[in-house]
Amino acid sequence: MIAKVIIIALLVAAPAGAQFREDGEAAKQAKLPTSASNIWSVLRTTVVKVDDRAGRFTASHPAPVRALAGQSLTITGFMLPLEPASKVSHFLLSKYTPVCAFCPPGEPNEVVEVQTSRPIAVDTRMISVTGVFALQNNGDNGLFFKLSGASVGAAQRKAS
Repeated sequence: MIAKVIIIALLVAAPAGAQFREDGEAAKQAKLPTSASNIWSVLRTTVVKVDDRAGRFTASHPAPVRALAGQSLTITGFMLPLEPASKVSHFLLSKYTPVCAFCPPGEPNEVVEVQTSRPIAVDTRMISVTGVFALQNNGDNGLFFKLSGASVGAAQRKAS
């Protein structure tokens, strides 16, 4: 459990834009596949602020994001396992292809926490995740969206 918290903190708690260092990482990531799922553009409208003193994120969800709560959604993206295992039931999903295990692949409003109904094999390819969407307020880890009771399948390999 402690390892999961540390990994989550490393993935999402970096200052906004920190994942795109001046070494060209943004340019490299821009050339990689990204999910074309329309849900990501809706989630991105959530306004996330950082309280540097408290070391916490806060989120303000607009009406279109709040309307998704309780619905069964399917989102495509890339798995970010929270522990070193061949099968997991808890991971993060990102619109962007991860390029570094210690760098967040996006902002907190571009990451969804996923809890599957059974352990699944870790996959580095784009996946499709279906589950019940919920809003959460995990400002310590910068996690504001969750899919529960999720199932995972192969995503169509159309990237944008």
